Amino acid sequence: MRSFLYKSFGLVLVGVLLLPVGWWGPSVAEATPTVEHSPPVADTVLATGSVNKTIGTYGFEQGNGEGWKPRGTYTQIASVSEAAYGGVHSLKVTARTEVWNGAELDVKPLLQPDVEYEISGYVKLDGNAANPSVIKLTMEQQQTGGATAWKTVAQAETSDTSWVKLQGTYTFTGEMDALKLYVENSNPAQAYYLDEVEIKQVSETPTEPTSGIVSGFEDGTAQGWVSRMGTETVQVSNVDARTGSYSLLTTGRQQTYAGPKLDVTATVQKGSRYTVSAWVKLAPSEQQPAKVRLSVQRDHQGESTYETVVGKTAITAGGWTHLSGTYTLAHEADTVSMYFETAEGTASFYVDDFELSLVPPLAIEKDIPSLHGLYQGQFSLGTAIEAFQTEGAYGELVQKHFNSVVAGNAMKPISLQPSEGQFHWEEADRIVQFAQQHGIAIRFHTLVWHNQTGDWMFKDKNGQPMTPTAENKKLLLDRLETHIRAVAARYKNVITDWDVVNEVIDPDQPDGMRRSKWYQITGTDYIDKAFRVTREAAGPNARLFINDYNTHEPKKRDFLYNLVRDLLAKGVPIDGVGHQSHIRLEFPAIGEIEQSIEKFASLGLDNQITELDMGLYSNDTDRYETIPEAMLIRQAYRYRALFDMFSRQREHISNVTIWGTDDGNTWLSMFPIARLDKPLLFDERLKAKYAYWALVDPSKVPPLPAGSNE
Repeated sequence: MRSFLYKSFGLVLVGVLLLPVGWWGPSVAEATPTVEHSPPVADTVLATGSVNKTIGTYGFEQGNGEGWKPRGTYTQIASVSEAAYGGVHSLKVTARTEVWNGAELDVKPLLQPDVEYEISGYVKLDGNAANPSVIKLTMEQQQTGGATAWKTVAQAETSDTSWVKLQGTYTFTGEMDALKLYVENSNPAQAYYLDEVEIKQVSETPTEPTSGIVSGFEDGTAQGWVSRMGTETVQVSNVDARTGSYSLLTTGRQQTYAGPKLDVTATVQKGSRYTVSAWVKLAPSEQQPAKVRLSVQRDHQGESTYETVVGKTAITAGGWTHLSGTYTLAHEADTVSMYFETAEGTASFYVDDFELSLVPPLAIEKDIPSLHGLYQGQFSLGTAIEAFQTEGAYGELVQKHFNSVVAGNAMKPISLQPSEGQFHWEEADRIVQFAQQHGIAIRFHTLVWHNQTGDWMFKDKNGQPMTPTAENKKLLLDRLETHIRAVAARYKNVITDWDVVNEVIDPDQPDGMRRSKWYQITGTDYIDKAFRVTREAAGPNARLFINDYNTHEPKKRDFLYNLVRDLLAKGVPIDGVGHQSHIRLEFPAIGEIEQSIEKFASLGLDNQITELDMGLYSNDTDRYETIPEAMLIRQAYRYRALFDMFSRQREHISNVTIWGTDDGNTWLSMFPIARLDKPLLFDERLKAKYAYWALVDPSKVPPLPAGSNE
């Protein structure tokens, strides 16, 4: 796949999308580079169902209210440095006129019914009180269809200016329209400071995930949405609305990643899938179109990862634009929040009719034929997965239809060794263990690549970007060897087929070689070194592949052919060529793919189809809300013709791998633009498509539409 995009930001996306080689954004769409994302704004660490995990902490060190609002007509709040229990800031509350006036936090997005929470914080009076003040942490709760009630969480009495700790527990049952935590003071005119508020979950989360979130803003509040950076203004507006009278307006943005943010930790559950929908429109003051996207920030153990749910989508001030996508929480998380950002610029924009909805549990069709059994004795049939797809219905689908798997992202260099000497094996190990338990073969992807490799790999001994020197060449090749030997030592007994290097060819260069950092520092020596070290480390039975995209294009094919031929002549141990095969409904011609397979077979090499999918669009601009059935029928016939060719070439092909389990987990939903695409054999509900039946029983596929020539 082309090296289209973007700098890494820590993971896969998609909620979670399998990112083909040549595509890196997260995880998972055109995600923002690392520099475009902020650290957690409110120093918030949220739980996803664990006991004794912090739901939220508020130390006010960002210089803003971190979501706290004034409660009362005249009440004022401000982050100040004149007093602090921890750090250098606290929240000062002044201009109170009633006992119940104070600082207030909307906690409805944070809390779940039937869960016990411990809530604590520190309060200090602004000056001694003539009479003792009773300070309370109080929860205002408005039951759906019921009355408003006030529950005291904790209280303390004080008359001096020392810090007093408030701590208590809180739980609620049933659905709530509002949950507001606030601090009140029995002396209505007494100002006070608030600091180090913490909300901690102290009981198990109910096993059933909550159904979702709807934000229409018709109650005149932001409904939990807050400023992500603390500098932009996020407020309800009645100037424009897609439906009803209100929408959410964000202005004063100073960074592309600044925008409205909603904490969804209490809603999303690991392994569950959600549909996400929202409508966005530029503010009337914006004269130029902008591109907005919907992203996720996932925090875990002090590290933040950013995932794109809906890729950059053009919006204008002339009408509302629909953003829609799906998200699966595939990894452990302490905090999960969704936010809107722009690809560039700091335009002001409206958001309305946001919906986050739980997708009903998936189930596979157990009474249909196994796919891999159809090609027994011809080639193995694989699919690309992430660790979360080793469980539940995804795991069942893989076991039934595939006898080979490859990690979509978990085994790429930055996933395994994000910083020098620090290896993260957990995700990769889960995939390996799953495959071993079920007798499924594993392809390794990938040892060396110019994308999804930690920046540290290309820094010199002083931490500066490498320049082409003999010293840097040795350092880079030594790091390459260290990485390969560490990975091979762990997996050599369970993985046979290895993608050693990826995407080294650029047909636009005179010599056909991609001008990657690898090439700039080492020439082609890194390719030679990678294969030789992998042979030594993985053993004589390992099968070593060079992998690339668009290998059907004659010019690129010939550059790759010449490179491999010359490497073989030098004794470099290459066993096969991987053809990524990200194709479309209209092109390339299947004959071109077959010619490429035969050309490399003439060198005595094996061929593998490593990342097969079939996009339905013929260009990079069209977008369907619903895919026409005629396109799915045409896709089925083209899949059949393609696999017929693979069967003809069975002597030269050992594996065909589909890039993803289902249409709900495809990178094409966000590349080249955010749009609906259905490139695989199973739909997003894991049901067999016409493309599946074209391989299994063509009689179940309707006739080709008139005018088709497949």
